[in-house]
This record gives sequence, structure tokens and C-alpha cells, in this order.
Amino acid sequence: MGDKRSHPFKERGNKYTHGERVAKLALRLRQIIAPEENDYDDILTVAAWFHDICNGSDNHAAKGAERTLALLKEHCAEDDLEQICGIIAVHDDRNPGNNTYADIIKIHQDADHLDHFGTFDIWMVVAYTIGHDETINEAVRYLTKEWPNDNARWRSELHFDLSIKIFDEKTEFVKSFIERFAIENSGGVYNEEAILQYR
Repeated sequence: MGDKRSHPFKERGNKYTHGERVAKLALRLRQIIAPEENDYDDILTVAAWFHDICNGSDNHAAKGAERTLALLKEHCAEDDLEQICGIIAVHDDRNPGNNTYADIIKIHQDADHLDHFGTFDIWMVVAYTIGHDETINEAVRYLTKEWPNDNARWRSELHFDLSIKIFDEKTEFVKSFIERFAIENSGGVYNEEAILQYR
């Protein structure tokens, strides 16, 4: 996974580093949301590492669970592996109204989702734009016209109030970037009024 690109325009090893970040974020969410559930930390960590092992293929969650089972069956206890693969199999099935999933699954889903936003959101827009031979103007158009609606939909897929607060903070950062990006892309000076008052 350290050498794999999940999509041609993404950086080498992107799903390996994504898995590492999701593991850390899942543990932090668990510590705050379910502080008494620390018995699940190893399960959350391994599920995060492997959840996108088949990313880029059709039905990557189910295929990822199958592949993880094959890779880890000699290395994990049967019950632990069942939980790890159970998380991986449904990690993209984000429906906040679905109360049938255990909190450990919802924590993983939120950690996975949250890793795609904030600074990473900007990184992906730049990578996508360049990787698809689009211009900086097209990136600005997407961020100013389409991103707000996409962002509202993505927000609706989170389970926990804490996750929503983290998402909203990331959103405010991206909005400030978009504002500056649009102004500077048009040849303007960001925060010009404040700058000029110190002449």
C-alpha cells in the first residue's frame, strides 16, 4: 500500500497515509465519545489501516473486508478479525439515521470521512485539477460554485455531534481559503482594506 495510487492523479501511497491518519483520528474520537471502550482500540486501528486496501475497485468496502480476512487470518484472533472486517465491509455505508451500527463502526466512519476535509480537501482539489489537465480557474469555479453544496451533503453523513463540530471547523478554514484563492486568482489583494490602512 505504500507504493499504491488509488487513482492516477493521487500521490503514491495515499491510502497508506490515509489509513494512518484515520487510525489516529478514530482513537481520538473514541477517547472522547466512548472513553470506557478502550478495549476496541486495536480493532479500530487495524480496521483503519486496511479499510481502503481495495480502493479504486467496484464495491471496495466488501472486497477490502475479504482481502483483509485473507491477509490477517493467521495474525488475529477470530473474534477480533470478525470485528475488523465488519467495520471495513460497511465503512462507506454512512447513514446517520441507521442506528443498527455499533458506536465503534460509527466512530470509524466519522474518522474516515473527516480525514477528507480541511487541508486535505484543498490538497485533493489541487491534485484533481492538475491531474485532469484543468486550470486554476476551473478549481476556483468548483470551489465557489459546487463545493458549498457538496460540503453540506458530506456534513449530513456524520454521526456524532463532535464529528460535526470538527467538520464545521474544517469548513471554516476551507471557506477562508476559497475567499482568498478567488480574490488572488483574479489578481486582487486579499484583505486590501486592512493592508492599506497602514500605509
